[in-house]
Amino acid sequence: MGIRGLTGWIQWAAPDTIVKNPSWEQWKGKTIGIDILGFLYKAKAQRQSTILFLAKMIAAYRRLGITPIPIYDGRPPDEKRDALKLRAALRVDSDEKKKILEYDLETIPMSDVQKSVVLTELKVLNNNTSYLTSEERDQTKQFFYACGVLFLNASGEADNVLAYFAKRGLIDAVVSNDLDLLARGVETLLVPESYALPGDASGWIQYSLSGILKAVEFSYTQFVEMCVLMGCDYTSGQVSLKYKSAYWAVKYRPSLSSSLKKLEITNHQIYYKAVDMLIGKDETVDTLMGEKQWTRWATGTLPIEKETLDTFHGAYLTRLSDKDYELLCDKC
Repeated sequence: MGIRGLTGWIQWAAPDTIVKNPSWEQWKGKTIGIDILGFLYKAKAQRQSTILFLAKMIAAYRRLGITPIPIYDGRPPDEKRDALKLRAALRVDSDEKKKILEYDLETIPMSDVQKSVVLTELKVLNNNTSYLTSEERDQTKQFFYACGVLFLNASGEADNVLAYFAKRGLIDAVVSNDLDLLARGVETLLVPESYALPGDASGWIQYSLSGILKAVEFSYTQFVEMCVLMGCDYTSGQVSLKYKSAYWAVKYRPSLSSSLKKLEITNHQIYYKAVDMLIGKDETVDTLMGEKQWTRWATGTLPIEKETLDTFHGAYLTRLSDKDYELLCDKC
């Protein structure tokens, strides 16, 4: 899920809070939660082996002395139904366009400039059409098991679990491709600019929720209300504002209710519900994860399954360096 325009708003309203290329040394000995499916989708969109990507990612975290906790999405909430329908339609449309461009690339003579334009468009379309089958998901989970990496399955959205852990100090930061974790109350969020692995000297941006709130003199509630007015998956199909308009609407009006009335926006309950979902108002441990997942979380570390790892190595990891493979086989 994403908050429309949030990246642009932070760059406009609180640019000094953005930390580019943060030092990963600060996270040594710490625990970082990972919104894992976004990274797997991105790897597949770039036509990489998801298993090879995970191997490099796990090795990087172990090299840094960081404990990763990947969280998988479960069933999406009903409030996200309209957004998912739009996403499915976009996937179908993008797939058709991709087929046409791939055919043109193979059959029509093009200049280098024309090829560059087509390849750039194909990259966007690949991102729109990337999808993981249930078998592929299960395979990545089996790989985490083999590496002794504790992962968890959310009952609903992974974001909810990550935010719950972060707000209670159970994890020290969150890594995600989306900024919406800030709206859920995550204090420290690490986001890759494109493709980057933990520890890379460039390609990462670190966001601080408290720093952003201080810079714009907002309460957390005001920030969430602004995000809802800007538009999120829970308000799909409803009126949304450009980030400057949403900012001023919240800045100079006493409540979300007054902003909605002034803007002549109907269906107020949808916006109120979106705020409640972002702040986790009705969440309980039972709604976040099942009993089995909480037991696994409490148990903690998993043993490394060397034989299974060797099987993965023979099938998917031949391009992995020997040093990285040694890190998979050793928790340091």
